[in-house]
Amino acid sequence: MGERILEKNTPTPSSKHGRGRVARKTTSKRKRVRTVLVRIVETVAIAGGLLATAVIAAAVTFSLAVRSNDVIVPDLSGASLDGAREMLAAAELSLVLQGNRFHETVPPDFVALQTPPAGTTLRKGRSIRVWASLGPERRTVPRVEGETLQSAQLILEQSGFSLGRVVEIHSDIYAPDTIVAQSPQAYDEIGDGTVVSVLLSRGYLEEGFVMPDFIGRDYVELLDRLSRSSLRVSQVRLVDYPGVPKNVVVRQSPSSGTKVFRRDRIILYLSKGP
Repeated sequence: MGERILEKNTPTPSSKHGRGRVARKTTSKRKRVRTVLVRIVETVAIAGGLLATAVIAAAVTFSLAVRSNDVIVPDLSGASLDGAREMLAAAELSLVLQGNRFHETVPPDFVALQTPPAGTTLRKGRSIRVWASLGPERRTVPRVEGETLQSAQLILEQSGFSLGRVVEIHSDIYAPDTIVAQSPQAYDEIGDGTVVSVLLSRGYLEEGFVMPDFIGRDYVELLDRLSRSSLRVSQVRLVDYPGVPKNVVVRQSPSSGTKVFRRDRIILYLSKGP
């Protein structure tokens, strides 16, 4: 009985051969599947690489196309309007004259301001706005000749100027404290900040005298002396002064020792007598 059992459990050569064929078929099938998967992955990778290359190429092409339409705005400051137009035309831009404005350093009809500023990146065909210079702002000098110094200073300040150097002279024509001449001259067109210098009259020049002492002198005796001098007595007044003879000078104005001029008034006070 034991021999039969052993015979049943012992595989026959044919059964071993069948199992080997099954195993080989399974292994071959797995290799084919693996090969197919590898090829699929490779195909996807290649397709992805081609797509990425196409995207990058498109992006580069677009970037180059965009950049080819961009230009740098040139600096137009200080250029003539015709010169500015030529500079912009070379960059495939156009000029629009926006207006005019005063400028201290840029000559008239030259570019004083632009927008957008120089160095800005713009698309071709865009416009650049510019303002042409009118040169420095000019003002009309007011007339101050014939005015007093104080009045002239006020007039100048109200017109946007300031009083400059004051030179004093003596004049037989102009009254004292009167402006004789000015520089710049009246109605000249000049820039802001210019000062106006003036020539100021101090009146006519005359010789000064020291007032003599007339006290105690007889006026009748003085008349001859006064007629030969530069002094002129403008007024004589009689006053009561007991003990002093008639026509004797008892008081004078200005007092003796004072510096006087021909235009000054001299008053002598004479005693009425006893």
